[in-house]
Amino acid sequence: MKRLRFCYEMRLTFDQEVWEHHFLIRCLPMENGQQHKESMSVKIEPADFVNEVTDGFGNGGYAGSVRKPHGSLSVMAEGIVRVEQSGSTDGFHPMYRFPSAYTMPDEGIRQFFGEICKELGKSCETCKDSREKSGKVQGAHETARKGCEISREELVYMMNRLYGRFVYAPGTTTVKTTAAQALAAGQGVCQDYAHVFISLCRLAGVPARYAAGVMLGEGASHAWVELWQDGRWLGLDPTNNRPVDETYIKLTHGRDFGDGTIDRGRFLGFAGQSQKVRVSVEEIL
Repeated sequence: MKRLRFCYEMRLTFDQEVWEHHFLIRCLPMENGQQHKESMSVKIEPADFVNEVTDGFGNGGYAGSVRKPHGSLSVMAEGIVRVEQSGSTDGFHPMYRFPSAYTMPDEGIRQFFGEICKELGKSCETCKDSREKSGKVQGAHETARKGCEISREELVYMMNRLYGRFVYAPGTTTVKTTAAQALAAGQGVCQDYAHVFISLCRLAGVPARYAAGVMLGEGASHAWVELWQDGRWLGLDPTNNRPVDETYIKLTHGRDFGDGTIDRGRFLGFAGQSQKVRVSVEEIL
């Protein structure tokens, strides 16, 4: 078990004033069998009001609005979390078996999946279809029922193969990039690694979900993957090619980035915007 102190800072700056700004900041660590908040403080400025909310996935956060004209929005969230990585048993939903908007497999993903299965000596119907490049949408849904019998060790091998094929390259993708587009380009950031790996896992018949949060050190927020095996959720981080351990704090999860976005909002006005995020996590006694 580790005790982690974290700080999440976000500043959104507009090049001219906006108004009627409604926002949702999901910087509240999730409460489950793996992590527990000891303390938490949040400051959001400017704001007419801020309410703590929870969505249908169990993601907690802060919703509010700024009605008057303003040129920026800043968030400062700090807290202490106890983390114990024994695998989460917070419940399973069948939706994590099926492709989602960001993770729909195309011919390229199916071909890559087929190559991996061949290396692992797999010969299920999904593997055969993938090696034959049958990338039809309806086939993607069928794989949720027909997938391989695959072990944790084989899932780690699949992650290794993705890590070897993909290049971490900030600025080459956007928040709208899909798994298929990212794999075709062969590069991206943590969101893209997670989407491609989720797509591969679901092809293998393994329920998988997108997780977002922070990890030990300094930088920005991070994304990884949780897999449902043996009655619990187990985390793998394809960006860093490693299992998720007690140095990670989860803030959100869902089918893909669309469900697990940490911050989102809308406003009236004609402004351009820029965002800066700074995250720091340290272990304390």
